[in-house]
Amino acid sequence: MKKYSVKWTDNALDDFDNIAGYIFKENETNAKNMYLAIKEQCQNLDCFPLRGYLLPELQSLGFNIYRELNHKRWRIIYSVERNNVYLLLILDSRQDMQEQLVQRILNHEIK
Repeated sequence: MKKYSVKWTDNALDDFDNIAGYIFKENETNAKNMYLAIKEQCQNLDCFPLRGYLLPELQSLGFNIYRELNHKRWRIIYSVERNNVYLLLILDSRQDMQEQLVQRILNHEIK
C-alpha cells in the first residue's frame, strides 16, 4: 500500500490551535477529545488520501483539487499532490463557507 506524507500548512495549524484553545476555555476534556480525533483523522490520510469528498463550493467553480473530511462541525480542507497530503484549513461549518474558501484558498492566503 502506497503511503503519503501528511503535511500541515501554517494556516491549518493556526486554525487547529485556535479551535482547541477556544474549546479548552469551556471544557478541557472536550478540547482534548476533539484535538485527538481531528489529529487521528488527518493522519489516516497517509493511507487513504482520496477518501474525502471534493468541495462542492469550489468544484462548481472548476477547482477539483480540494477535498474535505468532517469531524462534527469542523471541515478539514486538504489537497493531494504527488505523494503528499497538504492540510490547508480547518473551518467551522457554521461559517459562510463560500466566503471563507474564496478568501483563504482562491486568494492564496495559504502559507
